[in-house]
Amino acid sequence: MKNIKIVITTFLTLVLLMSSCSPDTYSLDAVTDKSDIDYEIKQDFTVDPGGNTVILTNKTKGVVLTWDYVTGKSNKATETVKYAFKGNYTIKITAVTGGGIVELDPVTITVTQDNLNYVNDPLWNLLSGGVGNSKTWLLDLDANGVSKYFMGPMYFYGSNNGWLEGGDNGCYGADCWNWSPEWKGNTWIAAQGDYGSMTFSLKNGPFLTTDHKMMPGYGQESGSYFLDVDAKTLTTSNATILHTNENENCVDNWRSMKIMSLTENTLQVGVLRKGSCDGAATLVFNFISKEYSDNWVPAVVADPNPFIDLNGGTVDDLLSTTTTTTKTWALSKDTPFNWTDLNGAFLNNWYSVTDYEAAGWPGYVSADQATVVKNKISFSNDGKVTTIDSNGVEKSGTYSTETGTNIIKFSGISPSFPIGSSWATVSTTAENQWKIVKTANTGNVVTDIWFGKRDPNKSEYMVFHFVLTN
Repeated sequence: MKNIKIVITTFLTLVLLMSSCSPDTYSLDAVTDKSDIDYEIKQDFTVDPGGNTVILTNKTKGVVLTWDYVTGKSNKATETVKYAFKGNYTIKITAVTGGGIVELDPVTITVTQDNLNYVNDPLWNLLSGGVGNSKTWLLDLDANGVSKYFMGPMYFYGSNNGWLEGGDNGCYGADCWNWSPEWKGNTWIAAQGDYGSMTFSLKNGPFLTTDHKMMPGYGQESGSYFLDVDAKTLTTSNATILHTNENENCVDNWRSMKIMSLTENTLQVGVLRKGSCDGAATLVFNFISKEYSDNWVPAVVADPNPFIDLNGGTVDDLLSTTTTTTKTWALSKDTPFNWTDLNGAFLNNWYSVTDYEAAGWPGYVSADQATVVKNKISFSNDGKVTTIDSNGVEKSGTYSTETGTNIIKFSGISPSFPIGSSWATVSTTAENQWKIVKTANTGNVVTDIWFGKRDPNKSEYMVFHFVLTN
């Protein structure tokens, strides 16, 4: 009996081993035959006698059809296409089935009449110059590193931003924000160079030709486009817009875009960036018309002299007076530094130490306040200047002021102060200068000065806030 049990146990063990070692078997759905896919392509002659309106209908459940109808692409179950120009249009159809991708036989339809109402819209005219014309656009960055209209060739928006003249400042969802960097201070955005041109035409059809000069592998392209004036979108076939190589692999579809803005001289087009590339966002490319570029004359932009309240006096009066031969200014413990544009508007909403702490990246915290106020600078009416920093280091030199510009020039001294534990420091420009960018009064006395250090590349100042101590 014992032997029988052993035999049975051994047999069952072998069966289990054999079953556990048997490979799993899988099967794919059989490839769908194109004859099994039901769809309809119908011209609506009641709407257009020339058959300009074409309705594409997918009648097969579980199958997604991609329609390539020359002027655009769609994978909608029902798509209505409106051809403005007469001619033969070959519609290519691709089916995505459980068994794989099936290429269906292309269908050619004939449109016998023009219906230019489909392109008779102000946006079509702005983009292409109107029926019978063409219009050439350039990325707003040339070989000399000059942007002639925008701050640079690219801006960044949230994934739900769109047409900037509609919605709530172009916001159509939860993810809305924008960053419009100046290229000169952010050259990593795009390589300097001649990016070529792109031409939108309405000569016998909506055609797009693109000459990519900065994109290896693209070269010259010829295709078509469709502008949806209601949805404010632009789609292209067989040609892509000018764009930067830096973002080439971060966009899945370079032929489906949002129109962000469009005027006689400017065009902004947005494509969706993949989430794997620093998060989903709308990459907005800034274009100018070739005509605008050819006729552009650089403006002579002087460094603006921001308005400051001098109480009828001069810059020298601010720094020192005949009655008080020396004025001493201490670095503000609440808001020691910020940035402003050239007109003196703050670029960061920092109005207390808690604002710095909330932002995080400035590195300035409340524990630094007691140390920061020890940084002081004294101006005397005989042209001497002395500093003492929070480490007790004293320095001296001379200064002079420039009439009408609010500029202070230093000699024999370069005022420099640490700002607590922050990475930021107070310093002067390469020319050893400051500029008084802003002031604030208490009654009739100027008690606060923001000394500005002009950025050599960006149109902005780093400003240092000092408070009168005597």
